[in-house]
Amino acid sequence: MEQEADVETLVRQRIRGLRVARGWSLDDLARRCHVSPSNLSRIETGHRRIALDQLAVIARALGS
Repeated sequence: MEQEADVETLVRQRIRGLRVARGWSLDDLARRCHVSPSNLSRIETGHRRIALDQLAVIARALGS
């Protein structure tokens, strides 16, 4: 379980890091991946689990 939490934390940090590195706001990324800014915020802060289908869409939007 601990390893799973570590991976999730790493993914959340990577999403936020890539978004910030591109100079994008939550609204910018939300527009690109069709996920609401509030959901993205909850994903980045760990208040919402990342569904695999959402992760794929976010990754494509970030170009990763």
